[in-house]
Amino acid sequence: MPGMILGVYGKQRSGKTLFSYLICKAIKKWYEKETKTTLRFYSNIWAPDDDIIYVSSVDDLPLDLEPKIVLLDEIYNGTDAQNYKTLSEISIYINTIGKQNCFFIFTSIDPSEVYNRIRNQMRFVVFVRSDDKNIYYRITDLDNGKFKDFTLCKTEEFFTSVKYDTNFIPVKFDWNMKRWKNKLRDFYIRNYGRDLLPD
Repeated sequence: MPGMILGVYGKQRSGKTLFSYLICKAIKKWYEKETKTTLRFYSNIWAPDDDIIYVSSVDDLPLDLEPKIVLLDEIYNGTDAQNYKTLSEISIYINTIGKQNCFFIFTSIDPSEVYNRIRNQMRFVVFVRSDDKNIYYRITDLDNGKFKDFTLCKTEEFFTSVKYDTNFIPVKFDWNMKRWKNKLRDFYIRNYGRDLLPD
């Protein structure tokens, strides 16, 4: 899990957030059963009745080595690939999610909308489409090109366990790295006894 990046793509209302939510909840449940410890789950989806910690900026995310899940819904709303000049600083976060013991998952309408430094590190990608009765998923392993298709039926019973607000519109995720760099500076001082960041 540490360092894995999973991208989930689909049109609006296709079921991509649902898949992301369910896979994160399943991982959390499995991990906590196996280890008898809590796995923190951070996301910008709105789920006040669920065990999810709401975040709207990189500053809301912890910088530590403990296991965690980070799910960013509609990630292009803050990491639009067209804004590459302002996005280069987030690379230090994306390139260290493995060291941070983090499983990183995001949703987007189309791959071209996502900053390439995130896209290029994905291990798996999920494509989603739906109709009135079913949601169709194709999971592809980008390392070997193999894929698996599966279908979920849209039944009332299936949605009873879904606790997030499906109509919530995520705010633009704030990737201001100045505050995160201060967190990184504190991390160096706490773990290595010195400030390793240039001013």
